[in-house]
Amino acid sequence: MKRLFFILAALALVSSCLDDGSGSRTKYTLTATFQYQGLDLGADSTYFSTKTPEGFSFDLLNFYHQLDSDQIWFDGGFILSNYEMPESGVTDRLHNTYRLYLNPEANKNQSGNIYTVYHQNPDSALMPKHDVEFAYAVQGSSCTMLGCFITNTVEVADSIKANFVLGDKMTVKATGYLFGKKTGEAEFTLAEYTAKNDSIVSCWTLFDLEELGTVEYVDFEVSSTNPNVPAYFCMDSMGANMDIVY
Repeated sequence: MKRLFFILAALALVSSCLDDGSGSRTKYTLTATFQYQGLDLGADSTYFSTKTPEGFSFDLLNFYHQLDSDQIWFDGGFILSNYEMPESGVTDRLHNTYRLYLNPEANKNQSGNIYTVYHQNPDSALMPKHDVEFAYAVQGSSCTMLGCFITNTVEVADSIKANFVLGDKMTVKATGYLFGKKTGEAEFTLAEYTAKNDSIVSCWTLFDLEELGTVEYVDFEVSSTNPNVPAYFCMDSMGANMDIVY
């Protein structure tokens, strides 16, 4: 089982510690905001560490990705990205692949500048085995998913505008697993073109993950009826109820 040791922030968590005779137990609600201390990202910049080439962690949640063979480029999975408008307000020269698509008049960043972007590489060999892992599942502890906030990337939104026709739809599905068995699924619509409505998610929107229940892993799958649209989405503020036995 994969394990990561890339925790860059000291997290302040509200918890209760109990002693039932078999050890100590801590219960708390985790919100993975990705606001790591000491991570100085400029506008339109991304981050991964070659010291932890499998991904990064926030508290007891591991977010996985895969790098190329030289570990100098990101192939698929989760990568850290940063939202910061230039002082000029001009975004034409910013790279849109990992930049979140926000309506500036109606949105605020969910939890700060840093968020994570998921890329589903068409080549499954360039994807991690799992996307999100609860690191203490085998120790009798539990992680019950609550939800996260997601939106599109600029590149995806531009591609949808250029390629979608009536009836096209793009979704992301989250599937939970516990000890090899599926615990539940949840689905979110990123964009949909119908006779009544042409919609592209353009703000941090809640993706309810409660149907996944208690998990060891969470895997994501992006699906589109139009093959010309790349498979990316932005995610922030993933919440889960943690019950840790140690």
